[in-house]
Amino acid sequence: MKNEQILQTVVSIVSEYQASQGVECDINQETALFGDDAILDSMGLVNVVIDLESEFLDKGIEISLTSEKAMSRRNSPFRTIDTLVTFISELINEH
Repeated sequence: MKNEQILQTVVSIVSEYQASQGVECDINQETALFGDDAILDSMGLVNVVIDLESEFLDKGIEISLTSEKAMSRRNSPFRTIDTLVTFISELINEH
């Protein structure tokens, strides 16, 4: 799966979550997901992670975004859309 497809999936899931919360914002690769200036709170991040794992599983790709690998990183893969896309790409390419 190409990074552009992963990016589209992540942006779509995050946009859908934001819309379900009544929040409109411009979402792009630099959008902060968690941390300073983030568009998601901790529950929002959990919801997005679950939705992303389900969406990729529907496409026949099993990934775990809450694995030890994700949690043990020096820099969180959940900082921005771009860091999350990069992490998902790494997970997919491992298989």
